[in-house]
Parts: sequence; C-alpha cells; structure tokens
Amino acid sequence: MRSSNTKSWQIALCGVLGALALAVMQLGVVIPVAMYIAPAIASAMVMVVCVECGRRMAWTQYAAVALLSLLFVADREIAFVYLFLGYYPLIKPYFEKLRPRLLQGAAKLLYFNLTILVMYLLLYSLFFPGQLAAGLAGLGLALAAGTLLIGNIAFLLLDRALVNLLRLYRYVWQPRLHRMLGRR
Repeated sequence: MRSSNTKSWQIALCGVLGALALAVMQLGVVIPVAMYIAPAIASAMVMVVCVECGRRMAWTQYAAVALLSLLFVADREIAFVYLFLGYYPLIKPYFEKLRPRLLQGAAKLLYFNLTILVMYLLLYSLFFPGQLAAGLAGLGLALAAGTLLIGNIAFLLLDRALVNLLRLYRYVWQPRLHRMLGRR
C-alpha cells in the first residue's frame, strides 16, 4: 500500500509541476521579457521532480513538457529553448564532477554555445529557410555575437541560480511540502 501511495504521489507531483511548467512557458509568450526566463523557470521544475521522484520521472516530465510546448506554446523560439536546454538541471551534476573548476566552467559554456548554435540553425532551417546568411550579413553578425555573449552570461547566472534554488528547495520548501502533504 505504501509503495503505490508513493508512486501515485510522484506521478501527481510530476503532472502538477509539468502543467505549471507549461503555464510558465505560455507566460513567456505573453510577457516579452520572460521569453528566456520562462524556459529557465520550467527547467527548475524539472530539478524539483528529480529531487522528489528521481531522474527517470524527471526525464519523463521534461519530455512531456517539451512535446506539449512544441504543440501549444505560440512562440516556437521559447519552445525550442526549452527543448534544447530544459534538461540542463538533469545533466548539471555530470558537469559538476569535472575538476578543476575552470575546466568545469569551460565545459558548461561549450555545451551551452553548441546547443544554442544547433538550436538556432535548426530553427532557421525549419522556419526561415535561406534567411540565415542574409541575417548574419553586416551588422547582423555583430548583433548575433553580442546576443551570444549576453546569453553566456545569463547561462552562467542560471547555473548559479539552480544551485541556490536547489538549496532553497531542500531546506525551506521541501520540509513544508512534505509536512503539508503528510509525507515523511
């Protein structure tokens, strides 16, 4: 009885956090400044599922939200950002094992830059075929480089924020959630 209760609790938590992540992704369409913040918040929910339910359930929740955002989120760029970067909290522990820290940071930035490059190449080839070269000509290349630099800074801030959010969840929110739900 206890194991089925635990399993149903995990499935319910994954469903609720998945729906909340999808709602946050929709808010990214409505609030322009939240375009890149929404996928980051949605990926933080994957981190919570990973802590409470394990990696397998977290990967399942990520895949479900990624698929549903591709289907229902009006802005394809937001959906693609989540599709390509939403699983970062699940692979972050593997980066954390790298030593020295400089190598760790370089590996994270390399991962981010390659992922963003592949994402935008795919986006442009699917939705704007033939416009990539025209968009990068002249001032477009400098603008793209500046945007990528800002993206790298934002990614490093997200990386640090995930550490702090996990700490906040474990010490403040998790005990309250478990007490409220009569768990543990």
